[in-house]
Amino acid sequence: MQKKTAAVSMLITLVMAFAGAQTLGKVDYIEGSVELTRDGVPVRVIDIGTPIENMDVVKTGGDGSVSISFSPESGLTGTLQIVPGTSALIRSDQISGTTTNEVKLMAGSVNLKVKRIAGAKSAAQVRTSSAVLGVRGTEFVVASFNATSLVACKEGEVFCYAASEVTGTVSPKSGASSVPGTLVEVQESGKVATGKFPAGDFETSWNSMRDKWKAFQVELMVSNAMPLLDNLAQSWNTHYGKVEKGSAVLRSNQTLKAWLKNPSRPSGSFGDWMAERRAVMKDLVGIRGDMIMTLIVWYRLEEIVPNLPASVMDQKLSTGQTVREFVSRYKKSSKAVSDAASLFHAAEKQYMLRNDGVSPFSEF
Repeated sequence: MQKKTAAVSMLITLVMAFAGAQTLGKVDYIEGSVELTRDGVPVRVIDIGTPIENMDVVKTGGDGSVSISFSPESGLTGTLQIVPGTSALIRSDQISGTTTNEVKLMAGSVNLKVKRIAGAKSAAQVRTSSAVLGVRGTEFVVASFNATSLVACKEGEVFCYAASEVTGTVSPKSGASSVPGTLVEVQESGKVATGKFPAGDFETSWNSMRDKWKAFQVELMVSNAMPLLDNLAQSWNTHYGKVEKGSAVLRSNQTLKAWLKNPSRPSGSFGDWMAERRAVMKDLVGIRGDMIMTLIVWYRLEEIVPNLPASVMDQKLSTGQTVREFVSRYKKSSKAVSDAASLFHAAEKQYMLRNDGVSPFSEF
């Protein structure tokens, strides 16, 4: 009986402790079109002072930007600026006793100025579909486009290495550091290249280089449009249907429904808690791989479709569809993909709330 009471007491302590650390920062500045999704639903009102929680997704329109200051609970001081045309997931994981704060840059560009609070066991990184960028008390910018990442550092150091979610390439030993004056590019193939970043006003130089780099990436995509679209269509056909089915299973999970209804409430007993975690983890793991690949294809299509020349629209893909038919299918499925991703992130967050901040995928 004593052991059971101790276990329940420990459970409640862990859950409540992590629940208090769910607020990672707050909005300091907002302009234009900005969307914030939390626990699977849009936050209706976003203003200065709006809290940013673990697993929140921020999306800015072409005229939108937002600045977020980190809270002391994150173990960091500093700000995250999300510029127009960007989608980013903001998360915090407990990994080997260290709080790892991560910005998952799915598309667009972000600026960070961060420093670890003295004595705090914390770290910060930016992850794209092709790279991991380890932050070492610094001010830097990163852009992601066409499965390629571009990094420039204004102060401090950012260690960049290939970590492709598509190819599975993870090469920290082949990484490179971006320091003031050095630009780093990480490609999906695993290639890491460095170049000179010009002197002068940092922001002006970065905006100019980023825009030229993006224009070059667009040229690459358009010149290789049919092979690229063919690969994307094949991947979409392989994974999207499984995401639809997996999301339906996750949506009908009775334990997850209860978690989302009472997001901060711990289970009544240690045994129930363990059983609930297993029930949700099974469905989360079942959908994870297909969700990652579907989102990668979705964001790549968001980049390439607006730049497609009219001449390719009626050409045939190896899937039997024309480009026009595939693009139409992707557009019709966009809301379903967005909803599935929101549910997935909400489920992972609720699991972490009940597991001392540790993701079910921490060992993956």
